[in-house]
Amino acid sequence: MVAHNPMPNFQNPAESTPPSISQALTPQFREIDYGNNVAQRTLCVLVLDLSGSMAIRSGNGDKRRIDMLNEGIEAFYHDLMKDETARNRVRLAIVIVGGVNDTAELMMDWTDAIDFFPIKFRENGMTPLGQGMLLALNLIEQERINLRDNGINYTRPWVIAMTDGLPTDSQDVWQAAINQCHQAEQNNQCIIYPIAIDAGVQEVKMLKQLSILTPPVHLNSVKFVEFFVWLSASLKTVSQSAPGETVQLGSISPWATIQS
Repeated sequence: MVAHNPMPNFQNPAESTPPSISQALTPQFREIDYGNNVAQRTLCVLVLDLSGSMAIRSGNGDKRRIDMLNEGIEAFYHDLMKDETARNRVRLAIVIVGGVNDTAELMMDWTDAIDFFPIKFRENGMTPLGQGMLLALNLIEQERINLRDNGINYTRPWVIAMTDGLPTDSQDVWQAAINQCHQAEQNNQCIIYPIAIDAGVQEVKMLKQLSILTPPVHLNSVKFVEFFVWLSASLKTVSQSAPGETVQLGSISPWATIQS
């Protein structure tokens, strides 16, 4: 895939209590005070499938997909915290589809990586992926406005869309999501990376509709940690580039499943 800095102290996860689901589910857009950090930003929205099928056990059967997703998010956090530039430039948001309330929701509003803390996800319900993508695009547009209004440069935002199943949205909602995803990419407003978790032919065909720039990539659910370490490394690289600059990302071979 091709995309278009002294070490501060940070909290040890073992020494603190992570935010609860109820604390995290605060679906609101808010203006941010950027006065203390006017560095260029690299935006990334994670759209994560937390539907009931994420309870399926994979690999040797010891762990569920949701457990391995949680391990991946932990690895993402620890790897991202190693890089000073990324801590101050990478800006994250998380949208969930399914999960506790069985809907598409904003789990984490825009947060600089230095303030990011991994949340333990729980699976439940259906897969309203179209609603989740519409929410992610709305998040990006709101943040692009905030950054421009504050005179802060930013690289092209990323949307990571991860799912292990077919969308359960109505056809109208799903088509609206496809249309808006294509328009956003055509206007250089974002780049979408569809990730198919243990997916079959139908799921991959569906995910392919979301992006006109990047085809879906298969992720074996036992490789969540490898994927999120790759994502962290990629965001580090992009965060050190200039807006509009093309950068070479690392190989996806450690986590991607190549289909013959």
